[in-house]
Amino acid sequence: MPDLGGLILAGGKGTRLGGVNKALLDIGGCTTLERVLRALRCLPLRDLTLVTNDDVLASVPGVRLIFDPQPHAGVLPALLAGLEASAAELCVTAACDMPFLSPAVYESLLAQANGYDVVIPEVGGQHEPMCAVYRRAVCARAVRAALARGEQRMVSFFGSVRVRTVGEAALRRVDPELLTCFNINTADDLARARALAAQAARGHSSLMF
Repeated sequence: MPDLGGLILAGGKGTRLGGVNKALLDIGGCTTLERVLRALRCLPLRDLTLVTNDDVLASVPGVRLIFDPQPHAGVLPALLAGLEASAAELCVTAACDMPFLSPAVYESLLAQANGYDVVIPEVGGQHEPMCAVYRRAVCARAVRAALARGEQRMVSFFGSVRVRTVGEAALRRVDPELLTCFNINTADDLARARALAAQAARGHSSLMF
């Protein structure tokens, strides 16, 4: 396994959920952040960085908390802050509102990282940058250059790095329902997450977390 760090981005506004802190949503008796941490800590991380906007999550143990230098300016500046804070060769990313992350998915992506700077799932024709692998130094330089050009889209630096896209068929071999890429944006998403967690608690699901 390569030299590996973990980045959790937790700076969203939660607007569609009334402005709640999505890291602290209760899903089956655990917060979403606790679920994310449980999944990432299955990987051999040398460091784990949480990028946020305030000190609400300052008491989380075993995590380096840093503040987004441009709060609510988009995900790309937050990604750069996380990459710059880590000392690892490769970084895996997660958002704080992704309660069903699969360590096996990350392991599969990492196994394909040789010769690439970004290894990223694609679901429904869309990249999933919050469940991806980034070669830290190379990507930090490319992201910094993209931001200097005024580009804010999460994939705006992909033209400057080597990208491997992993399609749905390959992902489903390790995550049949693609729940690793599921995140909570709306009340319907929250209800579904709680229902899935309840099913898992009753033994009616193969979910690990």
